[in-house]
Amino acid sequence: MHDLIRARQPEGPAHEWAQHVEFRAHRRTIIQRRTAPVRLDVVIGEAALRRPAGSSAMMAKQLRHLADVPGQLPHVTVRVLPFAAGFPGGVSLPPFVILGFGETTPGEPVEPPVVYLEAVVGNLYLEKPEDTAKYHEAHAHLVRAALDEADSRQLLRQVAREYERGL
Repeated sequence: MHDLIRARQPEGPAHEWAQHVEFRAHRRTIIQRRTAPVRLDVVIGEAALRRPAGSSAMMAKQLRHLADVPGQLPHVTVRVLPFAAGFPGGVSLPPFVILGFGETTPGEPVEPPVVYLEAVVGNLYLEKPEDTAKYHEAHAHLVRAALDEADSRQLLRQVAREYERGL
């Protein structure tokens, strides 16, 4: 993780790299905690699986981990959007995260959702209901076009084997 962050901002100060690593480690902690873990629903484009970030051995290990996590953490779903799906909703989307903050009563959010976009020049948080609604709709398009969980696990393991064979 540290190497990827440093590659993104090679001139950045080392303390900022450490902060990014710490932030990502904290995200992992809140997903893996036993009490009230955060629900995570991920759709990963097949291109991200096939674009190496590190050694082949590291890629294989990461992909196997992605395949195994849903079986270990039932509140985590991982689906792969295959190349064959094209552009669901008609557009190519940058990576985005929809942050929900729970509900006080059924249907009543504690706080309105926020969409987080990470960019080269800084991060962006979208809070307007019409903006977050568009990202909810985009996520729904991605989920419908993605492989189901079982087929996603199978593809993750297949690509991991390809990395292990050096393809």
